Amino acid sequence: MPRRLHASILHGVFILSGISALIYQLVWQRALLTIYGSNVESVAMVVAAFLAGLGIGSLFGGWISKSTRAPLVLLFGLAELGVGAYGLVSLKLFDTVGAITSAQAHGLTTGVLVFLLVFLPTLLMGATLPMLVAHQVRDTAHVGQTVSRLYFVNTLGAALGAFIAAKWLLGGFGMRGTVHIAASLNALAALIVLIALRKAPQASDQPATSHIPDPSSQIPFPTALWWSALSGFLALSWEIIWSRVFNFASASRAPVFGYMLGSYLLGLALGSLFSQRLLAKAGGLRLKFGRWVLLSSVCAFMIAPITAIMAAQVHWEYGFILVVAAGMLLGITFPLLCQAAIPPSKDTGSQLSRLYLANIIGSGAGSLLTGFLFMEWTNLQLLSVLLLLVSWLWAESIGRFQLPHKQRWQPLCVMAVSLGTFQGFYERLQYKHDFNYGMSFAQTIESRHGVITVDTSGAVYGNGAYDGMIGTKLEPKSWLVRPYFLSAVHDRIENVLVIGVASGSWTQILVNHPQVKKVTAIELSHGYLDLIRSRPEVASLLTNPKLELVIDDGRRWLRQHPEAKFDAIVMNTTHHWREFASALLSREFLTEVKAHLTPDGIAFWNCTESPRAARTGMDVFPHTMMVMNHCLASNAPLEPNRDRWQKILADYRIDGQPVIAADQIEGVLTFLDVESLPVPGDMWHWCRREAMQQAWGKAEVITDDNLGHEYR
Repeated sequence: MPRRLHASILHGVFILSGISALIYQLVWQRALLTIYGSNVESVAMVVAAFLAGLGIGSLFGGWISKSTRAPLVLLFGLAELGVGAYGLVSLKLFDTVGAITSAQAHGLTTGVLVFLLVFLPTLLMGATLPMLVAHQVRDTAHVGQTVSRLYFVNTLGAALGAFIAAKWLLGGFGMRGTVHIAASLNALAALIVLIALRKAPQASDQPATSHIPDPSSQIPFPTALWWSALSGFLALSWEIIWSRVFNFASASRAPVFGYMLGSYLLGLALGSLFSQRLLAKAGGLRLKFGRWVLLSSVCAFMIAPITAIMAAQVHWEYGFILVVAAGMLLGITFPLLCQAAIPPSKDTGSQLSRLYLANIIGSGAGSLLTGFLFMEWTNLQLLSVLLLLVSWLWAESIGRFQLPHKQRWQPLCVMAVSLGTFQGFYERLQYKHDFNYGMSFAQTIESRHGVITVDTSGAVYGNGAYDGMIGTKLEPKSWLVRPYFLSAVHDRIENVLVIGVASGSWTQILVNHPQVKKVTAIELSHGYLDLIRSRPEVASLLTNPKLELVIDDGRRWLRQHPEAKFDAIVMNTTHHWREFASALLSREFLTEVKAHLTPDGIAFWNCTESPRAARTGMDVFPHTMMVMNHCLASNAPLEPNRDRWQKILADYRIDGQPVIAADQIEGVLTFLDVESLPVPGDMWHWCRREAMQQAWGKAEVITDDNLGHEYR
């Protein structure tokens, strides 16, 4: 086979490899977080485990590439076959291991388990780049161009995988179907390699010319390792910041992370392709590297404030264009570093694997330090400024403080301008076209768990989505009738579990119920505790002796406490279309909830007007009713009792004050007078199971696999 055709086919196969790899990453990350919890600690552990496997794999691939007799292309094909085979059984394996271990998994144990689950496939994925680089350097003797080409095609494939999975596959085929498609791509790649590329390409008519950089441009390999690690740290740190920006702007829509990641990877691919032109030009590689490090960081810094401005003026999704641009600038740097630090030799693959490992170690550190610690200690604006300052100092040291005068002062100019553009940052992202100058939140709380905002009316928003109002007073025609309604259908509520505390209003109502002896409340974000402390309507909640408050993932907590039983489990949780919403609405989760109820216990959860969420409840529980936008379910028959509800409301006190005036109780009780199906725009109704069945009996059940509304 002609050499050029051989290289083209190999590049095409590497694109397929990149597509499947990103599909696996998105699916496996979601599957593992469903098992081990979606809190920030689990997220950090899962990301670190993926990166660790890739890093070890790169060392493994580099070690293999040192052998001049190793059939590197054939081994690449076998690696693809191995990844595909693992992919076919991966989700079933995750479920089996998760069922055995999730109840005992905490902290570092979670990280170890996740690492073991993804070690084999990520090892094989990480080994492919060093092997293929070594294979092609033997022919071209040009490290930088070889890295840029292979990095381009593989990263382009990864970008396509992220877009395709988020846009079509996960919503259309569910997690298992999506994984099967990825495995098919692995099988196709392996088949092409084993059939079309089983023989070495024809020898070139012209001998390969070795491209060794000018000694003045050469970067000592130990120095390059440190720089590669720092590059990975900064890249992952910027990615975490961008993730927060787009997550907040979209109110935590699940596909947005895939779009953002795909945009970033597309930029990296284009940057890697463009780097070939820089490598072909004369001039010091070291100084070029320093310039592009500085320029990429300035662009990365500007994504957050400019996206906020676009949200108010045009549309926040235009910010993805900026991510592509920043990714392109960041993608230029790695091939430059490889060309300046690695001479063409039989050890090229091995040295590349070490640079790649250093980059991955830095990326892992960025995930753990920035995502877990720095996001907790400071706000997004200050963190962005600190990252830009670090990049500036690094770029100066790379260029031996010889950068052109204009470039040298770019970061300071950008930071000065940003002080104005960051004004009203979260307000622009949340209100978008409704934003007016002078708008300001009454309260903004940032932590590693996300961003909580409170407007001047007392409405609470979590990561840009409405979370409820702060208040406990009951009035006729009030949405707060829902938590008080539990007494209408249950004559004894003593032990309650609340999943999702948020503003604390519902938990405050339940912990002060005249019959309740204990409330266990599970909240994912400790930032809500700061909010509760600052609000007099709910501040006493945190000192109530009947309350046990736990910062954890609700699903994981249930698995870790199989013996716990409750008279009521209440979840006034997130919108049905938000990221991870299906983890609290799925058949599997509601079955877990059912197992933690007393024989006549009740489950009460927010369907947020989703027929599928209500239909799923009917699939799990024999007895259900709708109360406004909430589904009420039990193993025992449900029937409202007017007299009991009236008595409980008359006795209800919060902080010593009645929750409702005596002359208004009758107005609340009229809620029972009209039994009708609640519909969007007219939710002030309740209905029995028969009406639910007639209206929504044919809706699709939400499962852990199909992810409900998240990708639809």
